[in-house]
Amino acid sequence: MVVKKITTSLTLAAAMAVSGATFAETNRALEAWKEFAAEQNNPNYDKWVSLISQPAAIEKAKKWKELRGYDAYDIIDKTELPTELKPGLVITKDNKANYPWLKDYLPKELYDAVGSSWGAIGKITIVPTNTYYMHDGYYKGTKEIIDKNIKIIPNEKGELVYEDGRFALLEGPATTAIPFVHPKNGIELNWDYVAHSTNSDTLSFNPLEMNACSPDGSLDRSYKADLFWWHYHNRTNVAPFGDIEDKDDFIEGGAVFFLEPNDVRGFAGVRQRYASGDREDDFKAYIPSLRRTRLLTGSDSQDPLAAGLELTWDDWRSYWVKTDVSKFEYNLVGETLILAAPEVGHAYDAHVMTEDKCNWASIEVELRPVWILEIVDKTGKYQYSKRRSYIDKEMYFAQYHMTWDPRGNPLRNWDDVRDFRPSTGDMSWSSALVSNQTTQRASTLFMDTDWEGMGENVTEEMFDVEQLRDYR
Repeated sequence: MVVKKITTSLTLAAAMAVSGATFAETNRALEAWKEFAAEQNNPNYDKWVSLISQPAAIEKAKKWKELRGYDAYDIIDKTELPTELKPGLVITKDNKANYPWLKDYLPKELYDAVGSSWGAIGKITIVPTNTYYMHDGYYKGTKEIIDKNIKIIPNEKGELVYEDGRFALLEGPATTAIPFVHPKNGIELNWDYVAHSTNSDTLSFNPLEMNACSPDGSLDRSYKADLFWWHYHNRTNVAPFGDIEDKDDFIEGGAVFFLEPNDVRGFAGVRQRYASGDREDDFKAYIPSLRRTRLLTGSDSQDPLAAGLELTWDDWRSYWVKTDVSKFEYNLVGETLILAAPEVGHAYDAHVMTEDKCNWASIEVELRPVWILEIVDKTGKYQYSKRRSYIDKEMYFAQYHMTWDPRGNPLRNWDDVRDFRPSTGDMSWSSALVSNQTTQRASTLFMDTDWEGMGENVTEEMFDVEQLRDYR
């Protein structure tokens, strides 16, 4: 994969390149999708075009482009692309070798999976590049930081604070904002990634399905669980609004309650993140077979959520490791364009699973501009010696990531499809594929977001394990 080295001047130049441009009443992503949908005659594409054509979606795309100073197309225009790299190209095991440039844009693990015997991808179709953004709460907070020139810095411990030392994610505009629209280094990019969070005040699924797959590509074990997530401060897009009471020291919380199979039904876990870098997460699990609640630590966060799954507690939302500069090094190592899954989950699933629930009949990808963030373990004790995340330059979240084990061997990669609502700008998840390159085991995840009911169905009881254990 072709990687450009980052310099401050290069980053700022890219950000300001279109500062004098006149912003149109539409956007090139919409026009590209209209043309593509007309050619393909696919109802999925027609539905997506309908969503991104709504006036609220067009307005949000325009506002965020003005705020950032660019959109994806402005960045892509600066690169000379292979003539064959365009929407409509279908890649299979029989023709992928015909496109030697493909390895420069498609992550190696996905390239190798096309026609593989495990975690296999039947075909890959390139679709038009979208433009992404975040909900109005993030826009308001980010704009206030810029307009008022509010200084936000990582302190000597790597914590994100205002100039007077207050934790930025607990109060003020930074609670719901991107702190560094044009990140200059790894720690700033990391905090953008963290601040994006889930791009919604609440997550709730109906339910979450997780499938553990064997190296021969067959289903080993399947789980279903209810999963909940709350952003605790300055809530703006899902009730309850404002701040959650008695969460003054916490940024956010996640909770899971297992429904199936019967031998794990009732297992409940709640994890809440302190803003302070010195305090481990408040992390508790109820184990029904023992009828006991267990206090978990940072080392437990490296354990799988359940037997056979390639998904650890630190891999929630692809990355939920606590930022700690004493344990990790954060490096902005470059920028590039990659082919990654489009976030079209609100219209259709760009990952089409086979009947065995362990392989993919097809996936779609679009060309995305990204920064490359490498997080390196300094202790020698963490499950991953290095994590490489490709952070999207429009929405500040990972389009793809890869990890290596303590010996430096390739380990797990994560590829997901988000459920992006263009008219509101918020997100959830639709599906994800997690593959272990060492054991050749894979996990597939499918999420059905409870968009309509999450405001009243997710309550504070979900984030107290002693109450969560009895909620069903």
